[in-house]
Formats: sequence, C-alpha cells, structure tokens
Amino acid sequence: MIELRQVEGGRESFLQLLLEADGSESVVRSYMDEGELFAIADDGIEVGAVLLISQDRVLEIKNIAIAEASRGRGVGTGAIDAVADLGRDRGYERLFLGTANSSLDALAFYQRCGFRITGVRRGFFDAYPEEIWEDGIRARDFIEMELELVEDH
Repeated sequence: MIELRQVEGGRESFLQLLLEADGSESVVRSYMDEGELFAIADDGIEVGAVLLISQDRVLEIKNIAIAEASRGRGVGTGAIDAVADLGRDRGYERLFLGTANSSLDALAFYQRCGFRITGVRRGFFDAYPEEIWEDGIRARDFIEMELELVEDH
C-alpha cells in the first residue's frame, strides 16, 4: 500500500532522490524548500518523494521521484493516486505537472495516469545551466499536463 508521509524539518536528505526527476542540482535547490514535501512509502518503506505546491485551486506536483529499485511495480501510479486523493480531500480542482519534451517514458506514464497535455513552454530547459539529454533527445520544452480532480456533472 502506497502512502504519503509529510516531511517535517530538513529536506537535504531527499536531494539525491529529487535529482532523479530534475537533473539540475542548482534548479532543485532553488525550489526544494517550497511547498510541502512528502515521502512516498510502499508498505511502510520510504521509496520516493513528492514536492507539492498549491496555487489557488490547483495542486502542482513540482517534483516526484521513485527510487530506481522500486520502479515498474506500481509505486508511481499509487503515488499519483495518493496525491490525487490528497488534492481532492483538500478541495483542489486539478493536479498540474510539467516534464521535458525528451522525457518520453514520463509523458507516457502521466497520460496512463489520466493527465492531459495542456500547454508547452517553448525553450524552458534552454535556461538550465547544463544541457539535458534523454534517449538522444535534447530537453528544450516544458510540457504542461493536468489531471482533473472534480468530475463534471
């Protein structure tokens, strides 16, 4: 069973894990003290982290990372479900997240979880201190995605 545990106090111990989802240490450090950080636990064992930032009626997943050894076993899907439940319980209308155009596995994963592409910030990753490459594709654009948390009646 996947559960979220709010992290109180220092967040430095989560830096390496958060870097798996965002490859620039300077960028991660620029936002890692914002919002709420949750450890993702699988049957009581911490296997990931998610950083959430609220903006009006939208809950943003700023960073979500699952330890490599725990990937491919439904932990990520369970974590997204837990975040969506938290958002619904708190009255948010939708979840927002962004990923790089080069993150093909992440784009597919989020769409399987019900997220829809809602926008593109062209050149977003051009401002990163170092280039990011995945599967031979340079990360250039930020793909905005949203998941509706309230059902239309």
